[in-house]
Amino acid sequence: MPSLPCPCKIHCLELENFKSYKGFQTIGPFYDFTAIVGPNGSGKSNLMDAISFVLGDRAGQLRGAQLKDLIYAFDDKEKEQKGRRASVCLVYQFANSSELHFTRTITSSGGSEYRIDSTTVTLDVYNAKLRDLGILVKARNFLVFQGDVESIASKNPKELTALIEQISGSDELKGEYEKCEEEKAGAEEQSALAYQKKRTLVMERKQKKEQKEAEKHLRFQELLVHITNFHVLIVYIAFDFLFKILAEIGFYFD
Repeated sequence: MPSLPCPCKIHCLELENFKSYKGFQTIGPFYDFTAIVGPNGSGKSNLMDAISFVLGDRAGQLRGAQLKDLIYAFDDKEKEQKGRRASVCLVYQFANSSELHFTRTITSSGGSEYRIDSTTVTLDVYNAKLRDLGILVKARNFLVFQGDVESIASKNPKELTALIEQISGSDELKGEYEKCEEEKAGAEEQSALAYQKKRTLVMERKQKKEQKEAEKHLRFQELLVHITNFHVLIVYIAFDFLFKILAEIGFYFD
């Protein structure tokens, strides 16, 4: 989750023709603890919507079908007028009293325009600056609306995990994590293949060694047979020669 560069807070809001706020209105300054009270229809919820709007929420999350529905209109006739615009500026104040202005404008065409101080920026740049301040638009970690606590309590473990990942910002690392997991799986597969290849080579070497030993033993056995046969032949020749000599000298065996 992005770390805050220094303690900061919403100093005030500057609204122009936003929902029930006609014309230019400044709400604030806000303090470390500020309570907003008033009767029904006095604009308390619209003030919350203004904060959500300037921090990037969609019209559907602000009780409007489209952005043009968020522009102040006294009646249906005024709603049909062309060129209507609305804006909300959130003044962010740091501990050293310096300020940063976030402004979101609903243009006459019904689109959104974003500015940081006086510079027009893209939505990505706008959100990136908010993230630097610890405000995560997707996680909506900047406001707690009625029913949010009950909604969180009723989530199942999978939904709670997704919410925590979103709030912590770890979901932004999901792609990188999955890439690392793929690389890890690939490395493990390569390691397993290398181990299997090494094991196969060891087995082949062992088999070749055993085969050589077997061939050597076989040759030894064949040589032993030849030597034995040779010895038998020598003994036979020796006895035959002896019998011939004895026969010549007239010695016979009964």
